[in-house]
Amino acid sequence: MRSALLSLTILTAAAGCASAPMARPEATAVVEQVRVPMPVSPSDNGLTWDQQDLVNALAAEYKAVGHGPFVITYPAHGPNSDAAIAAIAQVRTRLYDAGLDWRDISGSAYDAAGRPDAPVIFSFQRYVAVAPACSQGWEDLAHPRAGETWDQFGCATANNLAAMVADPRDLVTARGLAAPDAARRQTVIDAWRRGEGTATRRSDEESGAVTEVVE
Repeated sequence: MRSALLSLTILTAAAGCASAPMARPEATAVVEQVRVPMPVSPSDNGLTWDQQDLVNALAAEYKAVGHGPFVITYPAHGPNSDAAIAAIAQVRTRLYDAGLDWRDISGSAYDAAGRPDAPVIFSFQRYVAVAPACSQGWEDLAHPRAGETWDQFGCATANNLAAMVADPRDLVTARGLAAPDAARRQTVIDAWRRGEGTATRRSDEESGAVTEVVE
């Protein structure tokens, strides 16, 4: 009886090992802190062309792959503090015009210690894709053992995914749902209450019917 139980235990353990999922190469992502200084002169009166280009580029980058707050850090206790405050006001307006929500823009300050060239600093987080390292050679595929796998399988696909993904954060977590279209939902409800059809109407140009020529 004891030997039978021992054999059953060994078989169960072997079955568990055989059914364990096999690891595959995966593309992943790590968090990177973006930190960009913008020089501001005490004599500046509004954003220069170069500063406007910088703010536009940062706004586009943040909209594409930025996460967390867009932080604007102000140089306090410096001879350019007043010019920095005026520049930040214009930066906030330009960021809003570029599509950033006011709630996404945050502010902080650091001690400029009297430096006349202390910059305004922009910072936010983004994710950087990390591709798996692929082996340069293949093992013997002619005599595989049961349940055996190879590290190379799927490695090229994972590398291509890391290179093509629009926002690397998608490699580590799912995106949240966007806000529902309240206007469209109300239109459908009103049509249903009137007893009308709620399906989208299609024009003759959108019809998939076979033409008489083919018939």
